[in-house]
Amino acid sequence: MRQAGTLLIVALCGVPNFAGEITLTLRSRSEKDGKHDTVTKIETWPGDKVAVIVCDVWDAHHCLNAVRREEEMLPRMEAFLKAVREKGTLVIHAPSSCMEAYKDHPARKRAQSAPMAKTLPQDIDKWCRKIPAEEKGVYPIDQSDGGEDDDPKEHTEWHAKLSAIGRNPKSPWKAQHSGITIADNDAISDSGVEIWNLLEARGIKNVILMGVHVNMCVAGRPFGLRQMAKNGKHVVLMRDMTDSMYNPARRPNVTHFRGTELFIEHVEQFIAPTITSDQIIGGKTFAFSGAEH
Repeated sequence: MRQAGTLLIVALCGVPNFAGEITLTLRSRSEKDGKHDTVTKIETWPGDKVAVIVCDVWDAHHCLNAVRREEEMLPRMEAFLKAVREKGTLVIHAPSSCMEAYKDHPARKRAQSAPMAKTLPQDIDKWCRKIPAEEKGVYPIDQSDGGEDDDPKEHTEWHAKLSAIGRNPKSPWKAQHSGITIADNDAISDSGVEIWNLLEARGIKNVILMGVHVNMCVAGRPFGLRQMAKNGKHVVLMRDMTDSMYNPARRPNVTHFRGTELFIEHVEQFIAPTITSDQIIGGKTFAFSGAEH
């Protein structure tokens, strides 16, 4: 993914009693005289006052290319989640419409049993498709076709395989992908109310969103970027641990990966800052195998 400006790579400073600190470089965008400038800011958060929401990293998807890209990210996602758990961070797994698979899991019961928050934001149980700040910009990509970018022949064969194993090809997800560990002290929920209750009960202000897809679920779910931002959480997007649903045949007719970048730039300007996984676990920022470098 292209970098608009220099990122400072910072180390984590451990402290006693398990919690530790997480030091990050947040990237956002500002506009002045028609020009967009990248702004970076270093912040240090107490690890036990941070939540990571893993959004819709499903075990299957109707778009085969989306599955391929997701599976490329899984090892890095797993490493990242292991690292933040060691800092005392709450990991919330949010595979939407898959709660039945986890009805007896301790992490699911943790989300269900969180005390009701004193105040629930209006519409925290609903999708949020736009916040007022976005009115100042132009939505960067045309996703009106659902964003599928499969080869037509492969797409047909993929749907046939899904049908053969008893999955609905249009919504084949049943659980989170098994490539991501769910620890007993994590939480599982696809409810904006439950997730808000969890955050409030633990006094958590800082929230990291990762998963798929950034222009749809990650931005718009009841627990997504827009809801967190508009209701006062200090939310950031993990920009190298996400993907988009964007078809290059649609406006602005760029590659899939550039389309993802354009939406991330939109997020940085109008919704929330972004960070990258290397700031926490080292190494290089994640990039898909087919992306331009």
